[in-house]
Amino acid sequence: MSLLVLGLDHRTAPVDLRERLSVEREQLADALSQLSEYVPQSAILSTCNRTEVYVYDPDDIGLVGRVGDFLIGYSGVPGPELERHVYQLWETDCVAHLFRVAGGLESMIVGERQILGQVRAAFSAASHGGYTKSPLTRVFHSALRAGRRVHRETSIGQHSRSVSRAAVQLARGMFDRLDDRRALVIGAGDAGRMVARALADAGVRQITVTNRTQWRAEELARDLGGAAKPFEDLPKALAESDLVISSTGSPGYVVDAQMVSDGLAQRACSEPILMIDIAVPRDIDPGVADLDSVRLFDIDQLGQVAEVDLDVLDGEIRRATDVIDSEVSRFVEWWNSSDTMELAVSMRRRADAIRQQEIARTLKLLRADADSELAARLDAMTNALVKKLLHQPTAELRSADSATIFPAALRMFGDAPPNGKRRGRR
Repeated sequence: MSLLVLGLDHRTAPVDLRERLSVEREQLADALSQLSEYVPQSAILSTCNRTEVYVYDPDDIGLVGRVGDFLIGYSGVPGPELERHVYQLWETDCVAHLFRVAGGLESMIVGERQILGQVRAAFSAASHGGYTKSPLTRVFHSALRAGRRVHRETSIGQHSRSVSRAAVQLARGMFDRLDDRRALVIGAGDAGRMVARALADAGVRQITVTNRTQWRAEELARDLGGAAKPFEDLPKALAESDLVISSTGSPGYVVDAQMVSDGLAQRACSEPILMIDIAVPRDIDPGVADLDSVRLFDIDQLGQVAEVDLDVLDGEIRRATDVIDSEVSRFVEWWNSSDTMELAVSMRRRADAIRQQEIARTLKLLRADADSELAARLDAMTNALVKKLLHQPTAELRSADSATIFPAALRMFGDAPPNGKRRGRR
């Protein structure tokens, strides 16, 4: 088979590069359409921590180059720069990686649950656009099952923190208490809601929400007993806040240095403002960090300060890895069965075609009619003969050791299966 993932994540690329490769939800349909010009099957997984392109093509000639050309063309990142940060994984390594991603084992904050929904959304977008079919569809279905099993059969999610709770943890480390602090949440999407809820759970009483779509800000503020401010009042809201967490996912900076500088000038106190940017692309201009009385953290810095109980988490990671390994084995078993069954069908079709040709030749030599009794007897006899001759080879291909005999059977019995699949790691 020719399954490939080409991507980068928080381990291989800094946030300033990841944001250039980021594909927002509104852009995903267009990105998949462009990608389809390079490969027949694909899905794009883009989160704050990673951008990965999963593809399947039985013709693997130049496959890495084709996907790379798409990424370069779509993002504008030069090829040499991209090559320093991307990874490529083939076949079962690709499958295992996606399963680990879905289970939260490749996340910046190990065990977080949000990634499972993001994998589901990525697959849904590719599927609805008609960009996936077997085997890529099977890979994603299996990955989602693996992720669900990890969270159902282990406690990995209970011993790690989401990005939003890591942000609250950072705030606790800076302020003596949170119940008397004024928090501003910029963005009322899924991430904004999680942040706002985490702040409320931590005891923050004064939460202000602002969002480009006002009714979303009002709805979230109402749920939390907080206040909503129009987006155009953002500078004033900054001046009134001790803690700012931004997560809009806008393509450009929402908060720039001048805006923050103006807000600082309006503040009644000189105590520093803590600003946490959990968006990719980033919402807050990194230049804000140069201002006095501002402490700015982006998502990479946030991951570095998140604390977990490592002793307990290590044990859960081992259990989660066992779950992933079992699901990978299950997928490989299906794949091997799919390969061998298609070869068995191909063998029978070829044998039957030869049988029909020989019957026709024999009837012609004997000057017998195609619907005569002789033709019927020849058909029955040769059909039974082919079935008996192919019974043992077919049974062997279905056996547990089919992976060993598959290459030899392929050489002996002719062409590759109809979809051209090839097995083996790259």
